Amino acid sequence: MLCGLAVALIWSSWSVATRFAVTTTLGPHDVTFLRFGVSALLLWPILVRNGFGIERIGVVRMLVMVLGAGVPFMMLGSMGMQFAPASHVATLMIGTMPIWVAVLSGLFFGERFAKPQLAGMVVVVAGVFCIGGYALLANRAAGEWRGDLLFLLAGLCFAGFTIAQRRSGVSPWHATALVNVCSAVLFAPVYFIWLEPKLFSAPPAAVAFQVLAQGIAVAILGMYFYTEAVRRLGAPRAAIFGALAPGFAVLIGMLFLKEVPAPVTLVGIALVMGGVALVVMGGRRKAG
Repeated sequence: MLCGLAVALIWSSWSVATRFAVTTTLGPHDVTFLRFGVSALLLWPILVRNGFGIERIGVVRMLVMVLGAGVPFMMLGSMGMQFAPASHVATLMIGTMPIWVAVLSGLFFGERFAKPQLAGMVVVVAGVFCIGGYALLANRAAGEWRGDLLFLLAGLCFAGFTIAQRRSGVSPWHATALVNVCSAVLFAPVYFIWLEPKLFSAPPAAVAFQVLAQGIAVAILGMYFYTEAVRRLGAPRAAIFGALAPGFAVLIGMLFLKEVPAPVTLVGIALVMGGVALVVMGGRRKAG
């Protein structure tokens, strides 16, 4: 349970840290480079020991994994944080990932779900409408709806990675090393040649903080605690802790970013958290 709580705290803190970075001294491309560059330096020995495993994983699954949890995922999320607050990313990107996984599993693999899980999906959709509807109607000028849409797309990308990784037969650590090293190798030339790096002009303390948040906390510690929670509690009970991330993000965002959600947004966050809990705990999936 402590491992699960640590995961929720790390994920929510990461959303606040990234939101702070892209609204102050760094851009989405900078935090993306730090996310994969730092973690690739730390994780490459795992890839050297296990190899790429293309024959085992398959080319299509590998592409889905690298794209789903790699640069497109990170760029969508960090670009969205330029428009919408940290509580939105924790809710609409992290919180809806189990829902996207369920939808993709049902569409492509014929998985069926118990009635409580279906009810949970409806509750999550209602929560998303509360958050996105308020952003579209009340905060249209601020452009929050753009961030919300990008967060949903990022959650869809990571859901694709989740399904591909489950069916690849490789361990979570091997998959993490594969995604991070490949993403770093592919993105580094693009970052330095075609984009405008701000790492060398940003305050060193801000860069160092993002190195810890992006490359170590999420990529290394988050994965370790998550795999430990799954090993000790089982996947369904471990996954429920992800539903706590939106609530933690609200509290941390209020404390450090002074972002106070509107009442209707709080209702939407609560609905998403409750709906995810129903989906995760509402019954065991049955193959169709």
